[in-house]
Amino acid sequence: MSKKRPREQSPRQAQAISKTESGYWRRRLFKNTYTFQGKRFLTHAWCVKLQHRGQRKTFSLHASDPARAASEASAIYRDILNYGWEVALTGRRHGLVQTPPIDPDRLDPEYWAQRLVHREYDSQIIRHDQLQLSIRIDHQGASWYFPLGTGTRSKAAERALNIYKMVVARGWGATLGNVTRELTAAFHWSDNPLAWTYTTFHTENEAVRPKEPPPLSEGARVRVVVAESDIHIRTALQNCVWRMPGFECVATFAHPGDALEYARRHSPHLVLIGQSATEKPGALFLDELRLMAPQVGGLIYSIHEDSEELFRTTPGGAGYYLLKRVAPTRFLEPLAEILAKEKRSSIADAAWEYFKTTVFSLPIGGSARELGNLTQREQEVLALLSKGHQDKAIADRLSISIYTVHVHVRKIFEKLGVHNRTGAVVKYFQK
Repeated sequence: MSKKRPREQSPRQAQAISKTESGYWRRRLFKNTYTFQGKRFLTHAWCVKLQHRGQRKTFSLHASDPARAASEASAIYRDILNYGWEVALTGRRHGLVQTPPIDPDRLDPEYWAQRLVHREYDSQIIRHDQLQLSIRIDHQGASWYFPLGTGTRSKAAERALNIYKMVVARGWGATLGNVTRELTAAFHWSDNPLAWTYTTFHTENEAVRPKEPPPLSEGARVRVVVAESDIHIRTALQNCVWRMPGFECVATFAHPGDALEYARRHSPHLVLIGQSATEKPGALFLDELRLMAPQVGGLIYSIHEDSEELFRTTPGGAGYYLLKRVAPTRFLEPLAEILAKEKRSSIADAAWEYFKTTVFSLPIGGSARELGNLTQREQEVLALLSKGHQDKAIADRLSISIYTVHVHVRKIFEKLGVHNRTGAVVKYFQK
């Protein structure tokens, strides 16, 4: 079966378009062909392949006009983001997807004033002395954190309300393109043992190259390429790399395939590839990079709403877990030692040395000893908490009551000296 695509946009033009906009899907439309009685026929309907969170499906669109078909594809993609695959697919078949009614309480600034939070790590992103407030806004099944740029509660509440109104009126796509988000990125150095650095950063709209280059010769810098479909995340990662002493972002791409071709031609030191790439999982692009440019290193990263979501989605099965929070200008810290050596080691070797040093530098009596004070049942509960299981699921898995789970969780907090589940899970991953 072959495919026919409309060719009205160049790849360069499409790079800057958000996946929630119809223009992004215009160049991804195709028409299938089929063979009947030895003859090949072209289907009348446009088709599109949509991928999200590891699932990929082909949709046959109703509109015959490419522009309308692209708008239809964009609407389906937004439904998947907002409602998930099952609801989006069911709604497409039966017309069940509807916009939920707006809660009138959310139009009151006081509603948002009560939900303002101080994000612990925002001072690492932007240097400031004053308390900065943030807000988490959820709508139609999606949610994000937004820094509000002020420590005054009344001003912060008004800004939160204005963001919410924009989400309701214009949708997530337009909002995320105009308002700064706070995100967590995890960089996957090793899967078993699982060793990640992770950082919190703000999306950015403008690439800013340092006015004065780092005091290093061109050959001494680690040259980095970023592949990321979201232009605001891509720009933020680019700026973060530029702010790292000894590192240089030499190119950015919306599509990993373009980044791989650049790597083949120009041989940078490192290519950063998003795990949730549009066409296919980032790990597959990493395999292709090893074949196309074996001398170039590749590193997968994943984007999360916050660190709690990161911990919930961390895969199980590894023998050891090492997750280290770093500043947004230090997420490539495991490669820093490469700069100091005349003979460049591999990225894998550099990462191993970095995490080995990190483990040996932990104070005696740290997380490992604290975890050793837990009973076997408490360790089982904590292990399930680390995988994101709720109390009911833990109770069912261990054949105990929810009340007993609550008791175990409280004792875990006391023994580990933490106040919430996130703190307990962090100590579990640092064991």
